[in-house]
Amino acid sequence: MARSIEKVFTFFIVIILSILLLDLLGPFIANSITPASDQVSNILHNTWVGVNHIAHTGSNTYGATG
Repeated sequence: MARSIEKVFTFFIVIILSILLLDLLGPFIANSITPASDQVSNILHNTWVGVNHIAHTGSNTYGATG
């Protein structure tokens, strides 16, 4: 019986501490999302442009002169 009470008590303590931690880190996380998404977007864009340059997609000329 005491073991069950200890597990329930521990569960609620962990939940409370998690909520407090999220409350403390919330502004930091919210302010970091936009710069991180911009960096990921730049990386993906540059990767796509690099693949296009390597594969020569979209030009359909392949060095032909007309």
